[in-house]
Parts: sequence; C-alpha cells; structure tokens
Amino acid sequence: MTIKTINLNKLLRLCALQEKGLISELRSDLRSERDKKLGIKGGGGHFHYPWWNAAKDHAIGKTDLELQTALLITLSKQRRRLYPLLTEGFLSWFRYLARTTNQPISWREEEVHTHYVVPGLDLTVKVDNLLALKLGGDRHKLIYPYFSEHPALDEKWARMGLWLMAEALSEHDLVDMELLDILRGHSFSGASHFLKGDEEAIFESRYSKILDTWDSLKHEYGL
Repeated sequence: MTIKTINLNKLLRLCALQEKGLISELRSDLRSERDKKLGIKGGGGHFHYPWWNAAKDHAIGKTDLELQTALLITLSKQRRRLYPLLTEGFLSWFRYLARTTNQPISWREEEVHTHYVVPGLDLTVKVDNLLALKLGGDRHKLIYPYFSEHPALDEKWARMGLWLMAEALSEHDLVDMELLDILRGHSFSGASHFLKGDEEAIFESRYSKILDTWDSLKHEYGL
C-alpha cells in the first residue's frame, strides 16, 4: 500500500495539504493502487529523477544544469514548464551555498539512504536519493529534495522532515542535514531550524489522520 511505504517528499506533501487537497491526492493514489491490482500499467518512471540526477552532477561540476535541462526537455515536452523552474530554484540555492561556503564542493564518497520503519506506526519512510556533498576538507551536507509545486514546504513540516531524517539517518549529525524546497530555492537546515521535542507527537497525529482518510475512501476503489 503506497500510504504505508512512502518517500519523504510525498509524505511531507500529504502532511502539509489542506483537507480538500489531501482527499484529492489520496483519491489519485487509490486509483493508481486499483489500476496496479487490475494489471493496468502506469505512466512510467519518476518525473523529477532525470532532472535531479542532472542537478547532482551540476553540484560537483560534471555538467551544466541549464544546458542539461534544455536537453531533457527535448526528450519529453511534459517537462517544458516545471524543469526550468526547478533549475532556477536549484541554481539560486546552489550559488548562495557556493558563495557563502567559499570552499571546494565535491561528492561525499559514501552513499546515504535508508528505508526507515517508524516505531509504533505501520509506516516505512524512504529517505533516499539525497545530494551528499563534501564542503572543503571536513564539512558535509546531506540534502533531501522537496519537489512539490503545491504546497510549499513551511517551517512546521520542514521541522517534521528534519526530525524524520535525523531518526532515519541516526548515524549522521542533524546539523549536516538539510531539506531543500527546490522550486522556491529555499532550504531548511538542521543547523538553524532546531527541533522542539514535540515532533513525534505532531507527526503521529497527522499521519493517523491521513491513514484514517485513506481507509475511509479505499472501499470506493475496491481496495
């Protein structure tokens, strides 16, 4: 069930949506679940991943993101509206990072990802496809991408996201973690957005509401 095994980006989006938007999003997911059950093929791979791979390459100087974005658009016209906006937001953030860091930026050698089973909930959160950077000789950043156009990532749900990242990647330091709302070019860092201790209770309450809504709708789709 998609609502019980979900990537962090989608989970934060669901948490932040108002009720009308949440119901619409869950209905879309339920239709996809029904279609899978019926053997109806979906629409292909993840829309954002080709662009995100290009953005990660840009961060270490392997490619020019603006040129790569133009190339990716020629391969699929569905990318024509959002890909340039993603590029604009990412480059705004990255140029600020490069300017304020003033150190060489390179890959962090080890891959960082996990599928985190949240204690007490029948929920697995996928925290993967991070941009793992090394800044100079000894600083690191683990950047998780928030792709959604609506809603924007706000302080409250960014804090929940950082808490989940810290729980999922417990061998890493929260101060090195960052959530990047790419379209807005705005990041939320564990070094400056401090946890308050109420994150678990807030998240459990919200996720329970999402799950209850899912359960109330699923019979309409034969699930």
